[in-house]
Amino acid sequence: MDLTEYTRETLHGLEGVFVIVETLKADIEADGLTANDLKSLVESKLSATDIKILTDEEWRASADHPWLYVSINTIKFLAGHFYSLDLQLRQEVSIVREATVSTSAATWELGSVGFSVITEVPGRVRAVLEGFLDRFIQDHTLVNTRQEESSIPR
Repeated sequence: MDLTEYTRETLHGLEGVFVIVETLKADIEADGLTANDLKSLVESKLSATDIKILTDEEWRASADHPWLYVSINTIKFLAGHFYSLDLQLRQEVSIVREATVSTSAATWELGSVGFSVITEVPGRVRAVLEGFLDRFIQDHTLVNTRQEESSIPR
């Protein structure tokens, strides 16, 4: 099993996520990229699937506390922005050698770095994030569909 398959398996049985988008720098927001727009994009993509968007109360009540975390770091340089974008599924995990010890950890993640001119940076970052979300949804569907199919009696 390669690393992709291993991390994909951590999506098995995942019914929903709480969505968190890190606060963006003021200069990138002034150039048209906002955390609220990105959160809406994430929630819109997930709403079209069987992955539930958890409320704060539902998230707190869940045993694994799953959250989809979007982090964008930027540096404005001349007529553009350097950016790093990460999408992580974080959930509660236990230490194998000490099962009573648990913490939140990224169990699935994609990341990218890039540069875009100011006028194109909002669209470029959204496009990269959409690609990451498509991969997350694809991986989630793959492991959950496969498990359902294997449990069907023949």
